Order: sequence, then C-alpha cells, then structure tokens
Amino acid sequence: LKDVVLAPKVLEDLTTPKVLVSEWIDGQRLDRSRAEDVTVLCSIAMNTYLTMLLEIGLLHCDPHPGNLLRTPEGKLCILDWGMVTKLDKDLQLTLIEHMAHLTSADYAEVPRDLLLLGFIPESKADLIGDSGVVELLAEVYGAWTGGG
Repeated sequence: LKDVVLAPKVLEDLTTPKVLVSEWIDGQRLDRSRAEDVTVLCSIAMNTYLTMLLEIGLLHCDPHPGNLLRTPEGKLCILDWGMVTKLDKDLQLTLIEHMAHLTSADYAEVPRDLLLLGFIPESKADLIGDSGVVELLAEVYGAWTGGG
C-alpha cells in the first residue's frame, strides 16, 4: 500500500490543538474522477482502511468521499487526519470477529458482537433480537458481499 497510498505532510509550525494544517495535494475527488483506475483506487481505499483498522488499530474517523483524492500520478491520497483514534487490541479482535460473523452469515453471533462493541448497552441486550437490527445488517452485508 505504501507505493499507492499517501497522506499530506502535516505542517507542524502552523498546526494548533484545534486546527490541523497540511501540505496541498493536487488531485481529484475519487467520487468525481472519470479515470479508468477509480475502481482499483476504491478497492485500495477499502483495503487501506481495513488495514489501518484491523492490523494497525488506527481509525480515521472522517472517511467521506471528499477526503479521498486521485492524484495526477494515479495514487490514492487520504486527507483530513484531524479525527483519528487508536483502538485497543480487544476491540480490534471483536471487530474482526464481527466482520467474520457478517460475511459468513453467522447472524446468531451479531447481537453478542454489538454488545461487545458497545453499540448496545448491556441493560438492553435482551431487546436486540426483536429490534430488526440483525435482519437489517444481514440484508445490507448480504448485498455488499454479493456485489450489490
């Protein structure tokens, strides 16, 4: 990934605790580019975010399309590193397990995953089965893994 993904250098002398200033990167928003390699760069973006999240334990908290550029050299530039958090190893493992449960259609484990991930409070754990959330996630991830 290091040969195809980059982030702008932070200009430390201009950055404050409330404002992150970085170098200018020429490029086109990935979602507006008509270049032939956009599909490949989207896959690279997904791989990069999963690598950061699941291997490194780093979460870039602002991954909207405006923060993904295709550079003139055909590289992916990820912008706006102002909201980043570090995940502990237990949370990383739980996320990996959750993704495995969703992609293998092991939906019986999803309520436990949501509880361990902190999406639902322990006091409401018994309500998740009737909430429709698991079915909704099954539909969304089923479409996603099916290419839709």
